[in-house]
Amino acid sequence: MTLLLAVCGWIVGGAEGMQRALMGSTPRPDETVISRENMYRWFGARLLSHVEVPDLFAILTRVCSRAGLVRLPDLYCLPAPRDMNAYALGGPERSAIVLTEGLLRGMTRDEIAGILAHEVAHIRNNDSWTMSWATALRRAIGWTSLAGLALLRTSRHHGGMTSGPLATLLSAAPTLGQLLGLALSRVRELDADATALELTGDSRAIIAALDKLERHHTGSAPRRSSAFVHDPMRLLRSHPPTCERVGTLLNLAY
Repeated sequence: MTLLLAVCGWIVGGAEGMQRALMGSTPRPDETVISRENMYRWFGARLLSHVEVPDLFAILTRVCSRAGLVRLPDLYCLPAPRDMNAYALGGPERSAIVLTEGLLRGMTRDEIAGILAHEVAHIRNNDSWTMSWATALRRAIGWTSLAGLALLRTSRHHGGMTSGPLATLLSAAPTLGQLLGLALSRVRELDADATALELTGDSRAIIAALDKLERHHTGSAPRRSSAFVHDPMRLLRSHPPTCERVGTLLNLAY
């Protein structure tokens, strides 16, 4: 994505345009305040206490210790009994994990441990910041490509030289940036799965949790990986298909 942005910037203004485009793509520092009030206002989630769910905090403490996190993420419960999902917010310095009520009810403790390990992996790997950077790059690519197309049209209007390949690249740049961002998201998800396996050592529980999530969200068991090999729509997914995630975990475990 950085290379694509640099090329678009070079088309717009040469070396100086490339430098300006890259400088404008730096993500802003994460100033999100993760507090009980904000979590309730954003999601309707309530903060869980150690006294309320000591076994859950015991799992989280063990996973975070193996991950090398000094500070435990805050645990929140989202009152959604019919939904099974989990979210991680923030990075190693300040973070929170949101678990839906449906997930807490529908998963075993070992499966919840795998889910928590996956979310802790996102926190340890600072994936929130990584994807924020990707978003900043994607926006910069969009604006720079528009500026480049406008410059080429102005040059053609005044009788200057135009370049078909350059215009084609600038037109395709936003779509390419979007596809690269989705690919990055899929890679980070696979890496979080691998880290979760490293933190728990229990591939069966993680795979069982993925299977339950797939059945809950799609109503069917995960399809065989061959069903996705030639499916171009997989390029538009932010998460890898469950069959690919399971296959990767099995390869890593065995």
